[in-house]
Amino acid sequence: MRLLNAIGCCTLIASASCLVVVAVAGGAIKIPIHKNIHYRQNTRARAYKTLKKYGHHQRLSPRDFGHQPVTDVENDVEYYGVVGIGTPPQMFKLDMDTGSSDLWIPSMKCDHDGKCARHSRFDSSLSSTVTELKTPWKIAYGDGSTVSGHLAIDRLEFSEITIENQLIGLADRESSSFLEDVVDGVFGLGFPSLSAMVLEDQKDAEAKVLGPISNTVLSSILSHELIPAPVFGVWLGDGDGEGSDANGDDGEFIFGSIDTSRFEGELTFLPITHSRYWQVQVDGAQLDGIEDLSIKGDTIIDTGTTLLVFPIAQAKKINKAIGAKSDPWEGWILPCDSNQGGSLDFRMGGNLFSVRRKDLVREKVPKQEGWCYSAVTTTPGNTIIFGDVFIRNNYCVFDVEHMTIGIAPVKRRHH
Repeated sequence: MRLLNAIGCCTLIASASCLVVVAVAGGAIKIPIHKNIHYRQNTRARAYKTLKKYGHHQRLSPRDFGHQPVTDVENDVEYYGVVGIGTPPQMFKLDMDTGSSDLWIPSMKCDHDGKCARHSRFDSSLSSTVTELKTPWKIAYGDGSTVSGHLAIDRLEFSEITIENQLIGLADRESSSFLEDVVDGVFGLGFPSLSAMVLEDQKDAEAKVLGPISNTVLSSILSHELIPAPVFGVWLGDGDGEGSDANGDDGEFIFGSIDTSRFEGELTFLPITHSRYWQVQVDGAQLDGIEDLSIKGDTIIDTGTTLLVFPIAQAKKINKAIGAKSDPWEGWILPCDSNQGGSLDFRMGGNLFSVRRKDLVREKVPKQEGWCYSAVTTTPGNTIIFGDVFIRNNYCVFDVEHMTIGIAPVKRRHH
């Protein structure tokens, strides 16, 4: 087994080539992940939001996904981390997202007839360390929905780590999908090539803050100089919905190390197939250890996605195998009392990684007694996306140095 351990307390003093980062607790940095206590499932909304994120939603026909309009529901966000920005720190609930790369939060300019005020907004006048820039920033989605504003540089704090001069997007305007989210913003953990934040003059900006700027969170915290190892592990609970662990956490991201108490057996490390995303190869799939579903292709391991997303033909094959049907109004649905004792297994790196059948059955379909939504949904693109449904069943390690993802079954408290 390839194991990356924390190797002690790491403290660095600012120089011309490093950021100021202080890590304690044995060198490993843990960020507790919290469940939204008002969470309620909305499979159609989460599927649509994922397709918007990857720019595929407009290519679906009504029969592929469902004819009725889909909107985000306020309570349909399950996990978030709490981070501080500024001096003194202002606290924000952020989506810890391996499928994007930027850190952004709402600014005080964000209003939208008072809708922004339901979120925490960053007040620059209260931070003694902020440097606001005139550089505009914008993320645009396929349907024209956007988050836009201006860039700033300030202090970032999460768990037991502090990063000086972190580049931050201050959102002055947000589309309705973001306004209706429970989270305040996004904490991107993807590769720098995905970043939408570009400084027009990096040297000029660094002269203003008298030091180097961290353009993405990943580049600042996952270098050998800043933490014991350029790696982070993700655990989203034990998958049984039994509540928090002994420390009161519903999940965690751990930087600089991995937590061997969270998984069974050994990690299988898979090479990244494309450095734009945390993306690995799926070599096959089977149902209940018997039926070969002939599923192959690249899959993005995305903590910012809820469901399992497949190209149309593959989604159809899996859903039919688990007993689901395509409803012209609701998309893929299956009997709520479907066989929940088996598993859907994916072959990667010569090993099988499972998603339990019970986790493929989502919330009840309105006005269709006995029918529930399927956790397997459709994209017209070619890429598979494994969201939280997969990650709750499998501990995932994101290794920057070796450009791999390590996966192992989660350890469950109840068998």
